[in-house]
Amino acid sequence: MRSSTIIMADLALRHGGIRAASRACGQPVSSIGAALTRLEDDLGFPLVRRGEDGISLTIDAQRRTPAIARLAALCRQILSCEAERVPDKSISFAALFRLSEALRVGSIRRAAEQMNLAQPQLTRQISLLERTLDTKLILRGPKGIDPTPEGLRLVNLTGQLEAEWRALSQVSEPQHSQVSRRYSLGSIIPATPFGELATLLAGLNTEMHNRQGLRVSIASTLAEDLLIGLDTGRFDCILLDAALNDPTYAQSPVLRGSVAMAGLHLPEDYRNQAELRRALKRQPLVLQSRRSGLRQRAEQFLDTYAGPDWRSLTSLVEIDSLPIIVNMAHSGTANSILPLHATAVENHRIMPLPSTFDQIIFLTWRRTPKGRRLAKLIGSNGIAEMFSKT
Repeated sequence: MRSSTIIMADLALRHGGIRAASRACGQPVSSIGAALTRLEDDLGFPLVRRGEDGISLTIDAQRRTPAIARLAALCRQILSCEAERVPDKSISFAALFRLSEALRVGSIRRAAEQMNLAQPQLTRQISLLERTLDTKLILRGPKGIDPTPEGLRLVNLTGQLEAEWRALSQVSEPQHSQVSRRYSLGSIIPATPFGELATLLAGLNTEMHNRQGLRVSIASTLAEDLLIGLDTGRFDCILLDAALNDPTYAQSPVLRGSVAMAGLHLPEDYRNQAELRRALKRQPLVLQSRRSGLRQRAEQFLDTYAGPDWRSLTSLVEIDSLPIIVNMAHSGTANSILPLHATAVENHRIMPLPSTFDQIIFLTWRRTPKGRRLAKLIGSNGIAEMFSKT
């Protein structure tokens, strides 16, 4: 963690928005936003919800905003910076903590040995601190090192900084334990409570809690909303039924399932275009909105096998709740295109779609430290085997 990150994140939280903080301190919006994201990644939980109207504090952030403000105040004291300014120079917490340890031990060599560092590395860090702060911090003598008056002031401030930082990040030994971390997983909406996706999510939550001791919140929504949530930090990883051709994201397939059209008056074979078009005329067609991956898959199928004018043949009903769509298809009030496991009812026809329209679900994450950590945890300790069995 660096002083500039804490100072800019504090400005965003105090001013209630990234743009407001940018106007107050004269820093670019992108720099303020990046600082807030870095702090969230390091703490392991979101501080803000990002929306069209700006940002709002999460419950975690409301509890920790005073601690972040105290940290920012200490950083400003160390850098002799005014309250609404972001200093041109920035220092790392690690360098401060190591300087304090070296002065406590009284020897750079012994301190480096205790911290498993090379002595030249520690010497360079202390020299960089002195150059950054433009002051001498240590006095070298035949018996070791002693602090200058400015060095003593810095050590006292660093002691407060370290205590605040450890309390904020809930750090005990080991420093980067995953046990206290919180993660958020988004998923497309399961069609039924007993289908493969719902079973996978239930099993995943149990595995993460029992084996890893992690708190993972799970929320289901549409594909487009999942991506927005991933981009804004609401989700750390998502289960998405679409392949993304974007280097910003990493993906790993975890589940594949057949898709079928269900309802009344359907042809036995999807290649019978005349019968398929007649079925569309005789019954309304209920689908999720275009924000869903399943809707996009359904449209590709109908464009190919019913003709590009299929929308003019039927009464199209949009409902984003898959359980309601399943109920309508099962009751015979509408046709729909659904995961095959959700169509097993005797009183209506089921027309399986070709395998090119299978629903493939990908574990998806942004290439950020926290996203990578959760993806790795999901793939460890037998969870990968759980995926392969579903």
